[in-house]
Amino acid sequence: MDVPVFMSSLLQVPLIQQVIGPEKAVGILCTQKRFLTDTHLQNVGIDLNSNCLIGGAQDEYGCSEFDNLWDPEKRPERPEACYDTAQEDMVKICVQFRDDNPSTGALLMECTGMQPYARAVQRKIDLPIFSWGTLLDYAYSER
Repeated sequence: MDVPVFMSSLLQVPLIQQVIGPEKAVGILCTQKRFLTDTHLQNVGIDLNSNCLIGGAQDEYGCSEFDNLWDPEKRPERPEACYDTAQEDMVKICVQFRDDNPSTGALLMECTGMQPYARAVQRKIDLPIFSWGTLLDYAYSER
């Protein structure tokens, strides 16, 4: 294509790595860790030997409100979730992820459903938070 294409918030990881430096790690929180492959990371320019840590909100930390929307094995016939409960889940998960990985210098939320909770998470864990929202802000600023 002859126009810029911004298809994944993972595109921000190399920039985040430069911002936080080599002593800190970029925490990547996705919905299900098992689906985020090395190929995904490599295709957006992430060095597999670099300072990245990956966590899965649903498959590692248990985010029941996300299960209610996106897990075909767990969601009800009419998928719905409570915003406040989902925010509590996301804050709790991100605190636990940070506590499990004290070298984390920034967090990337790699799921479209996580971005609405970024501010609440940032207030709680006091780290820079990146998501598709920050990618769109960057892309739009380049116009």
